[in-house]
Amino acid sequence: MKADFGLKRELNDVLFYNDVKNDNGVLHFHSQIELYFITDGEMEVVLNEQRRILKKGEMSVALSFNAHGYKTLDYSRSSYLIIPTYLCEEFVLLTKDKTVENPFICDKNAVEEIYGYFNELRKDGVNEIEKKGYIYVILGLIMKNTTFKNKSHTMDSSLASQILIYINEKYQEDIGPATIAKYFGYTQSYVSRQFKIAFNITLSKYITLVRLKKAIMLMREKKHNVIYCAMESGFNSVRTFYRSFFAEFGCKPKEYLAKLSDF
Repeated sequence: MKADFGLKRELNDVLFYNDVKNDNGVLHFHSQIELYFITDGEMEVVLNEQRRILKKGEMSVALSFNAHGYKTLDYSRSSYLIIPTYLCEEFVLLTKDKTVENPFICDKNAVEEIYGYFNELRKDGVNEIEKKGYIYVILGLIMKNTTFKNKSHTMDSSLASQILIYINEKYQEDIGPATIAKYFGYTQSYVSRQFKIAFNITLSKYITLVRLKKAIMLMREKKHNVIYCAMESGFNSVRTFYRSFFAEFGCKPKEYLAKLSDF
């Protein structure tokens, strides 16, 4: 199973929700939690190598770095909620060493209750504290209606997710495929090969993308110069940062920020 890293989602790391008709989404992963509700019709959902056709009143739960994708079979309407991990840090701590045994909730009463709080969250006039409260109620109901199990330490999608989390925590340090392989107790070639198979991206490329994401977030704050943002994000030289940035975005950092300000 190959999944793409959702760089655009990572760069737009904010609470997001939407309603969609006849959605089709390629297999991908990102750090945010993604809840997907089927409001009409049917949808084939793939989530961490589990596949299921969900019908009206059912939902799926993708935790951080879970590979997931969607496909409309004939007709569907759906809603989704993207939750950045910084808005639910306690939930992340509770589940960081666990995975959802069955990522699909098909109890329609339970889904209706969760979806009701989702609708409350996105009403006009709801303040940030209320939104965070609704997020925790939603995640609490998910914990109540799903089964979590401890992650395996074998080289599968669970361990691949642990590697992603490790990179997200250590990106500022001098890490690479060799140090990651040593940390998890595998050879570098084995870890690199399995990571590429699982996520369709190399370890080195993923580390670079995480660092670019962090650098862009710092630059958008407009509190520091580009050199500071590059070094604070884990790049070992400004030259490496500029080369990596241009290779990914086809422009210089300041040009990229100017484009963002136009929207």
